[in-house]
Amino acid sequence: MALSLAPLLLSTIIYPNVVLGGFVGGSNASRGHSRQHRYTRRRRQLQKFLSTDIATIRSTTHSTMHLHQQHTKSYSTTTTTTQLYNIYDDWSNDLISSSQSDYTYDDMVLPLDIETIEQCIDELIDSDYGETMFGKHDMPVSVGITGGLEVIEVEGPEVILGLTGKFWHRRETVLGKAAMYLNARIPEIQSVSVSSSKELDDFEDVIDEYTGEVVYREDKRSPDFNGDRETMEYQGLDPDARGPFVLSSGGGGSMIRPA
Repeated sequence: MALSLAPLLLSTIIYPNVVLGGFVGGSNASRGHSRQHRYTRRRRQLQKFLSTDIATIRSTTHSTMHLHQQHTKSYSTTTTTTQLYNIYDDWSNDLISSSQSDYTYDDMVLPLDIETIEQCIDELIDSDYGETMFGKHDMPVSVGITGGLEVIEVEGPEVILGLTGKFWHRRETVLGKAAMYLNARIPEIQSVSVSSSKELDDFEDVIDEYTGEVVYREDKRSPDFNGDRETMEYQGLDPDARGPFVLSSGGGGSMIRPA
């Protein structure tokens, strides 16, 4: 692979100490001689560079590819098969133990303890799906999504989670996604809940402390930045089934549909 990518890599390298500027002034003959001299010098410099540094280029190419594979959640090489590095994405797309996944069903099962529960929550938050739901990521933050998910307490087989900030999704959807994944990975878990049912309310009534009357109803969700959520609700659709972002036509991730 390093050999096949070398021409592409070479085309983007800025060669050191190579003069690429033009020549101004002088006679036609001197300008022609100068151009020929510069061309010969450039060619010799490039040849010397290539002959002495091709090993470095190949090493750089190999290192670049290695880093790309480490930091990219999905990539395609000589085939069209997509491999996902986050196990949540493989699980949610029903790819576990298939040729498209690096994980098997044996990899899924974890023991019940606080560390494995926190690991699963991190996998959900850092997954491709989580990048549309949680305020840890740049795109959700850019449209006012600040929601977070944390482990509050583990009492035997019962797990209590905490939801913080504002979500575009319904809060019960966030808890439901976490509960399903935790139960899939840690079968010993019997229940996943929150400390108070009010944490799952998407709206909160603000009460006048003197009259006891409802002054207004606060929307705890993140802004409906482009109107899609309200439109889908009006049409009788579940906004959470699509989420706040539209999948790009090239399948290369999600994008914001402008207001």
